[in-house]
Amino acid sequence: MLFTTAGTRLFIADPRVQSAGEWVEIAETEAFGLLGSEWEMAEIDFAHLGDGDKGGEIFQAKRSIRRLPMQVVLGNDPADPGVLLLWKAHYSVSDFRFRLLFPDGVTARYWLGVVTAMREVFDTANSVMRLQADILPTIQITDSEA
Repeated sequence: MLFTTAGTRLFIADPRVQSAGEWVEIAETEAFGLLGSEWEMAEIDFAHLGDGDKGGEIFQAKRSIRRLPMQVVLGNDPADPGVLLLWKAHYSVSDFRFRLLFPDGVTARYWLGVVTAMREVFDTANSVMRLQADILPTIQITDSEA
């Protein structure tokens, strides 16, 4: 099944709040980037000694998995409660809860994560100022599919 991403919404929750009703939408989101992981690889370089000009060979094996930050681009609205909570998460060392809700209103991705970067984006002269937030998942991302 293919998922439409137009209309996807991003929510954040303070880790000290236990109620599911405490999700705060981060408004004015424009791009969500990627959610995923990649493997760190271990490499061993074997030289083929005595085999003339054959050269060496590199063997690779998966060593450890690394979660990748999700880069979210959004409008820079300093009055938006979601943006304010995102800034709070940026200055905190604690995990915050995140929920990416797809347009069907049921399918979602959930994770705990830390905000590792907040950047103001100055694009073109006729554009509004934006923010880019890098959200690094600290646990495996879970999904709920209808």
